[in-house]
Amino acid sequence: MSTHLRSRFIVLALWSSACARQVVKAEAPPAAPEAPRSVAQQPSPPAGPPTAPLAPIKADRADEQRADPDDPRVLDALAASLREQGKLDAAETVVRRVLERHPRDAGAYKNLALIEADRGRVRLAEIALANARKLDPTDPGILNTLGILALRNRDPAAARDRFAEAVKLDPSYAPAWANLGAIALSYRDYPAAEQAYEKAVALDPGRYETHLGCAWALDGAKKPVEALAEYEKVLALEPQQEDALFGRALALKAGNQLAAAKAAFEQLVGLGNGSRANDARAQIASIELRLAQAKRAAESARAEPGSAR
Repeated sequence: MSTHLRSRFIVLALWSSACARQVVKAEAPPAAPEAPRSVAQQPSPPAGPPTAPLAPIKADRADEQRADPDDPRVLDALAASLREQGKLDAAETVVRRVLERHPRDAGAYKNLALIEADRGRVRLAEIALANARKLDPTDPGILNTLGILALRNRDPAAARDRFAEAVKLDPSYAPAWANLGAIALSYRDYPAAEQAYEKAVALDPGRYETHLGCAWALDGAKKPVEALAEYEKVLALEPQQEDALFGRALALKAGNQLAAAKAAFEQLVGLGNGSRANDARAQIASIELRLAQAKRAAESARAEPGSAR
């Protein structure tokens, strides 16, 4: 397997975990900002209980003073915020308070699942999600999160089934399509990966990780021109994304655009001590050798007619 293919699948684990974390963000209660990255090695707290995301609560100071302190929406948002700050015990205290007063609040079970996942208690997270699913069986986020938990248990087949259930329940649910793409890519099923990523990109074009996964799928399917276009989209969203810079340079090289490829690799080396710098230097050396060989061949071709005369 080439260096690029090996590194691509190493990065896949990182990318997919970022996707998982983004899914958590999308599924969390309102007013709980998070800016993580995509389904496997980095922390991938599951997207807890069901219920459609609530609109952010907008209120002036007078409204806040009049707000019901037991409003589950307010408490769910508080619990989510505490969890994101790493204050898991405090977050759980708030969740327990919600469940005492509102035992059928799916948001509380969702937060509880996220908290238990952060603690590494996958089984308890699954139980919390099961309770959430009973309360709202129509939320694809629960199935998506169950897939993420299955990946934590190193069961990609079960994860794929959960993601497939999620998109069957809601075909417009982009995170599950992206996770299906990541699973297919890990199996090197490039056509399936390409199809899943294209749906994810069409539904939510603003995530560079999804474009990156799509580029990898196209690259694996030997479609360098299409892959190059996706790498460009990644870089438009995240200009110094190393994997996209490296992939773009390789796509240029595959298209025999050697000068442009060399410049692209040099740009990557110029970033400093990035994880791709050594690979980029090796690629530059390879391109310089090919350019030198091409130059000698051209000079030889020009000289031959003269020598014949």
